[in-house]
Amino acid sequence: MLGKLMTVTALALAAASMPAAAAFPDHAVKLIVSNAPGGPVDIMSRMLADQLSKKWGQSVVVENRPGASGIISTNLLAHANPDGHTLGVVVASTLTIVPHATSSLPFDPLKDLQPITMAARTPFVFVVSQDSPIKSWNDFVAMSKQKDMSLGSFSIGTAFHLVWEQVARKAGIHALYVPSSNSGKTQNDLVGGLLDAALDAPSSAKGLIDSGRLRALAVTGPTRFAGLPDTPTLKEAGLDYAAQPWIALMAPAGVPDAIIDKIAQDAGDTLRDPEMVRQMQSVGMVPEPGTPGQLADTIASDYAEMGVLVKELDIHLQ
Repeated sequence: MLGKLMTVTALALAAASMPAAAAFPDHAVKLIVSNAPGGPVDIMSRMLADQLSKKWGQSVVVENRPGASGIISTNLLAHANPDGHTLGVVVASTLTIVPHATSSLPFDPLKDLQPITMAARTPFVFVVSQDSPIKSWNDFVAMSKQKDMSLGSFSIGTAFHLVWEQVARKAGIHALYVPSSNSGKTQNDLVGGLLDAALDAPSSAKGLIDSGRLRALAVTGPTRFAGLPDTPTLKEAGLDYAAQPWIALMAPAGVPDAIIDKIAQDAGDTLRDPEMVRQMQSVGMVPEPGTPGQLADTIASDYAEMGVLVKELDIHLQ
């Protein structure tokens, strides 16, 4: 009797959520973005918002809330009304690195957010100045074993930093990691001879690579990046390693499953559109939409992996 009652209750709840999903969205949707306007994540978010606005017949308004390694924006998302009308674009490091490197968070990264779909992955690229004697990834490895080297990239505790640490361990090499808050300064120091190499985003480095001021050594993704087709992967260069940190579409926990599934389907269709793929590749991203369950599994796996690495490196973010 109890089993039948539970089945009936579950069916009733599922049926009740279907009209809500069919009517969703019935007013404007807010899309909270953790990055400042103008960067690749913001550009991708605005392209997605524009296409979803057309698909849904409702405005999808981007709200940039940068700062504190994504804590500010993600906290706003986690505590928003769980009706599906507040969504967020969240980068991997906010959920998988930052929680292990801070003493406290105003939200639980595994309980207070609902995964919808992965939006994209972002390969990184190792670069040197054009006049550097380093001509390939293997040159860099060999030279780093012979002399003290320096490598510039983004701040301590970012995905760039931890990807470098994993690469260095895998390759058995060492270089002084020189963090910076922006790619421009790192690139200037590299071109000016103050750094031996850098780890950058393709969207930031491509212009200088194409103009001949920088030389690309290898990309970190499992396959070559379409925007830098002549640049080999680390695996092609002989290192059995690949990394492409992700960017995801998320909601507050508690949004009805039917609405989550609708958003995931509509966002996935948008991200698979050939023109959307082309535009995203132009800002250094590889679209990789999937199901809410797949994203949840990725978050859990990366959260555990990064927790171990952050502890070993003794990273503490203020």
